[in-house]
Amino acid sequence: MFAAAGTADEWTTDELKLFRLDHFVTEGQCPMIPVGFIVHCINHFFAVIFDYNRRTAHVLGRFISDAGIAAAAAGGQKNPNDWNSWDGPRRWSSIAILHGWGAGDSDDVRIIATNWIQNGVDCGPIACSVLEQALSSGLDDNGDLPLQSFHIPCGHILRIAMLKVIAGRLKKSCSDYLMFRDEQQAETGNYGYSILSDDEIHAIHTGQHQARCVAMLHTLYVASATCQSCHRHHAFQAIQTPNSANRHVDDDHARNATSEVDEEEGDEPDNQSLGDKLSGVRKENLVKLLKSRTMERFPRPTTPVPLSAYTGRRWLTDDRTFDNYEGGPTIEMLIPPIYVQPTMIYHSTGMELSAGWASWVDHGYRIRPSSFQMFYLCRPIETMEHIMPIGTTEFYDPSNQVSDRAVAVNDVICMSASEMNRLAKDNPPLDQPSASGHEIFICGRTGFSDGAKYICVDLERDSVTVDVDDVEVSVDIDSIIWTTSEFRLKGTVGIYMTPLFQSRPGIFKHNHVSIDILIPQSEEDFHAPGGRTEWLSKRFNMSAIPHICIGRISSASSILNLYMMFPRMIHRHPINGRMITLMPHEVIDLFYDKVLLPSIGHFNDISWDPYLKQTLEEARYKARGASGRPGGRGAPKIIPLSNDDFMKVQIRMHEIIKDGLEQLSMYGSCFFVLEGKGIKLLTKDGQRGQYSGPEEALIRNIPDLDWHHMRDRKHGELLVDIGVSLTPHASNLPLVGLWRLDALEASFGAGGYKRGDIHHHNTLSRYGAIQAEMQQDRSHQTHVSFRSAYNLYYEAVRTTRNQVSFASDSDAYKVSPSYMAECSDIIKILTGCKEKTYGVRDEYRVSGKAAMIILDEIVSKVGNVQPRNLAQHSSPYTKAKEYVTSHPILWIPSYVWFEFIARRVREIQRTQITIVKKNPPNLGVLTGILNHMLRATTSTPIVFDSHVRESLALIDYKTVSKTSGMLFLQEFDICSTTCLDDVQQVDDVHVLALMGVNAKAQRDRAVALAEACRDDVDSESEEFPLGRTPSWRRLKLAIANTPAVIMRPWTWPVTLFDASISVGRLFILFTRQIWLMLIDGVFKGMRPYPTTLQDSMRCWTVTSVDDTLACVTFEACNVGIQNHAGITPGRMGPRAKSFADRSAIFFPDLNATRKDCSQWDELWRGDGYIAEYHRALDGVEEAQQAALRSELREVFSNLHCLPASGGSQVWKVKLSAAVFITNPAFYRMDCLGNTDDHTIRRTKARRPMKILKGKRVFAADLMDTIHFDARGNLRVQTDRQKRRCLMKKMSMVNKNKRIPPPPRARNIRPFPMAREQS
Repeated sequence: MFAAAGTADEWTTDELKLFRLDHFVTEGQCPMIPVGFIVHCINHFFAVIFDYNRRTAHVLGRFISDAGIAAAAAGGQKNPNDWNSWDGPRRWSSIAILHGWGAGDSDDVRIIATNWIQNGVDCGPIACSVLEQALSSGLDDNGDLPLQSFHIPCGHILRIAMLKVIAGRLKKSCSDYLMFRDEQQAETGNYGYSILSDDEIHAIHTGQHQARCVAMLHTLYVASATCQSCHRHHAFQAIQTPNSANRHVDDDHARNATSEVDEEEGDEPDNQSLGDKLSGVRKENLVKLLKSRTMERFPRPTTPVPLSAYTGRRWLTDDRTFDNYEGGPTIEMLIPPIYVQPTMIYHSTGMELSAGWASWVDHGYRIRPSSFQMFYLCRPIETMEHIMPIGTTEFYDPSNQVSDRAVAVNDVICMSASEMNRLAKDNPPLDQPSASGHEIFICGRTGFSDGAKYICVDLERDSVTVDVDDVEVSVDIDSIIWTTSEFRLKGTVGIYMTPLFQSRPGIFKHNHVSIDILIPQSEEDFHAPGGRTEWLSKRFNMSAIPHICIGRISSASSILNLYMMFPRMIHRHPINGRMITLMPHEVIDLFYDKVLLPSIGHFNDISWDPYLKQTLEEARYKARGASGRPGGRGAPKIIPLSNDDFMKVQIRMHEIIKDGLEQLSMYGSCFFVLEGKGIKLLTKDGQRGQYSGPEEALIRNIPDLDWHHMRDRKHGELLVDIGVSLTPHASNLPLVGLWRLDALEASFGAGGYKRGDIHHHNTLSRYGAIQAEMQQDRSHQTHVSFRSAYNLYYEAVRTTRNQVSFASDSDAYKVSPSYMAECSDIIKILTGCKEKTYGVRDEYRVSGKAAMIILDEIVSKVGNVQPRNLAQHSSPYTKAKEYVTSHPILWIPSYVWFEFIARRVREIQRTQITIVKKNPPNLGVLTGILNHMLRATTSTPIVFDSHVRESLALIDYKTVSKTSGMLFLQEFDICSTTCLDDVQQVDDVHVLALMGVNAKAQRDRAVALAEACRDDVDSESEEFPLGRTPSWRRLKLAIANTPAVIMRPWTWPVTLFDASISVGRLFILFTRQIWLMLIDGVFKGMRPYPTTLQDSMRCWTVTSVDDTLACVTFEACNVGIQNHAGITPGRMGPRAKSFADRSAIFFPDLNATRKDCSQWDELWRGDGYIAEYHRALDGVEEAQQAALRSELREVFSNLHCLPASGGSQVWKVKLSAAVFITNPAFYRMDCLGNTDDHTIRRTKARRPMKILKGKRVFAADLMDTIHFDARGNLRVQTDRQKRRCLMKKMSMVNKNKRIPPPPRARNIRPFPMAREQS
């Protein structure tokens, strides 16, 4: 409220008038009500409320300390009733005069003082909060304030609320100021108001002031996130009476506050609960899915080697100076603040701030000297006993993979991969069905001619015996991971000057490395006297710790990335509970701008300043591209730093973080991770004998690293991946190795590994790969962390980043060109691998010391080199050769295996094309299943979509894979309505959302077709689905929705058996070029390319068109459907041309008028079919020309449908779909009937989708279709390359030719006379 500045006698009439005008005080005497305001006295704010009716003054928060409150209660100098110290009497009189009230004698005013303990810093926000609550609650009947119900939040929360209100009003107030400041001074007066400068106005309107407000808001959010008071559910202070001023919140209020929060949280919907959103049937399906989520595992008959109790030293000694363990956030503060929403906070004024700043703060996590240790401080114990252990018994028979599960029934036949390849002998083009291939590779059964038996896959029938001496053992170091708090090296490290663009964290998945993090202490331990006593820790996966990539060390064939980890910012998502590790760019930018870049430029010589001393804004400006825009996703600029320089940078970073207090505390406790992947070729067999072993090859090829320092466990933990490859080399027959899962599972059990993850290659139940970590107590002593055994044939399709990428389900749903190209590429790659040999691989992630033992054992036995410790390593045979003798590997001919996979891919692709043409109501569900099977041929896909997981559970894939040897769709029937009865029968909205834009319309057409088919069965006559005389409206709707039901099937007419060769050649050319005009994105599958007249006419049937185009609409034709009286009831629009007459549209005469700049241009010239037709007419007589036209009319009159061409358009687009006109000669009706009374709903117009190629691109493609063109030897060009080549051939005049803008639509105004008459 307004606080008077002068005495009552000093107010002039103009001042009183201006005040009453600004504060809406009525003329004369306004109602007497209490007045509240804030008083600033001696660097302290407190609230005051004047009640003129009762002649009382409430003074709230005048004294804030224990001593002050006690002195005020006892009287003396700090008398609470003495209001002269803050000029109370003058304020009483001034406010009364301003409102037109009688002030009376100020000596008889009763002073009611209320004081409570405050911190002395937040008095201003507290006074505002108290006054706000007082104005909201008001005075009771006795004139008292309900002080017991007043609760004061923490000062951070109050300041955030005040800043939002002030910043929200500031811009609007500035606009009001600019509106009234130019008015005459006589109207507004000039009473000492400060005038805003132009700089301040400019800052407000350009957003500079809002940016400062955002910076202040960021500071408050970070401070609030690390404040204990803000995180308490009862983080409110109650105003107490003077007798209890030093008490805290009472228990009743604490319980009430907590219960209110709990009740509010209980009302929120549980986003993780699927049961609230699914029907009862789907609930049962998901329960069934959970029970059959994974395949049954194989037994582990051999127990691991027993280890004696460890008595040595385990971890490094703790050091209280290693990190800042005192004064940090407590564990109670891990709960997100209740006032911060997990979304962006937007304000009406444009000020916004990500609420992530409330999460990306210091949460109290710390590290210890032993945080990086994964193993005990001892020499590895019994390491070689856990490398390639033999888990099978002496009675193990590797060929007995099926007999233990086979059932003596007559409808099952065991077949090998080669037998399945031979039985599926027919392999026609994809647009033609393959009965044997579909039955064998999709349904898993033989044909009816062979007895219709179910197939049980037994790859042991194709097994090839390989002697153990013919198996080559190769050893390498595949990757390294070094975790340290102080990064040292011998050479240089490259540091990024700007943050590296990353769409996901650098370590985005679990790399089987964990960090022991010290969790925050409790509040009880925090407030207890003495130092910290709670030292509880928890192991976090390295991928769960927020991190960024700040540099790299490059080698000949790989890059070692340097990451900085920030454990203090570990937190989970408040909704889904997952760990969040991808740091926001605001948090990364702050680290670069305040910590990293200033540290780099701190110790440089003056000559280095132009290169190294710069801010993040300057570095980003230098990284801009040629167009002046910021740099893209490429690697930013790298500066080299030596070991000494980088050590100084690290020291300086810690100093800056420590000096930054809570603003930079989230970057504390940071440590480094050096990760190097894909270095196996640098170390494999010592680079083919150039070095003594993988270890020396690694040291020589990456000399920048200090390997001696890295192996010292006092400085961190070094993990090394040792890989052992087993490859047959003696046989002239190329082979592929497959791990037998039963023997591999037994080996993992004998080594003391966990169950881990099992991978079934190509959905085979008995062959694949296993990955598992070792049991923790055993891993501590053996120094072995993780084992991964997989088949090397995966290298044939493995991508550079080891990311499985395949065409999406939406591409498969419409059989897009990308889907077809992806399937074709996979088949080509698999076919090219038939002459190559692929073995198996076994990798172990171990410590640096354990790696030395493994390399000594294996390398010494392979290369006949004496090991370093003969006492420990004295086995006469290599570990790898011993393991091979237990027959854990199936060797199969390469041509058999890759032909088996390639044929599976081809049949899945063929089935997908077939069901897309059929368009069942559950096409999306079937697409998800088939695409999952397609991905499983080359990898083990992760099923993300819930409908795919549900479908796999419904078809009982676990039982099918177990009994049949691999996954088959045994009940798949391409002739049924939904193809697979066990799965969902109609695509729901969740499935349609994954399948693309036009999926719903396609689903609706399929449902309408299915309903029409059911209606046909129940109808009296199948010959007339709509009756003999349907109305025009019903006919149009039926043609648009289910044209195949309304129209009779197309058959090859007998009259065309004797068609001339010229007619056939012209119509074939016409069909090819008309389809060639469309872009690739509109096709479901392959572009039609007929070779005969019959195939060309079949391309224009409604079923073929619907199978070819992704989005198409059919229209009815009103020719020849009038009744017996020659009347067409209800017919709308002009009479269309018959299909015989439409031949003149597509084959115009020689003297026909040609329209320039139309879609027909390229067809009239050069190699176009119209130009070819005209050349054919020029060389013959008139009678032969008439015969040629007559035959073309006969061909067109027997077509099912045609594009709705006319005028300058070859292809007409309506609602993003190509429009086709249907032939009335095929309608199942007699004639049109009377019109019905149904109203037709108008379809909302949409912008048409582009389906045609550009003229120049079509011209280039048209030239490429000519077989004798010399351009056929050139490489395939993209549309953009074709346009560029054509532009180069144009002259400068044509290039610079002005293209006029398109005409603007003009509104037709009525004639003036007509307007006057109306």
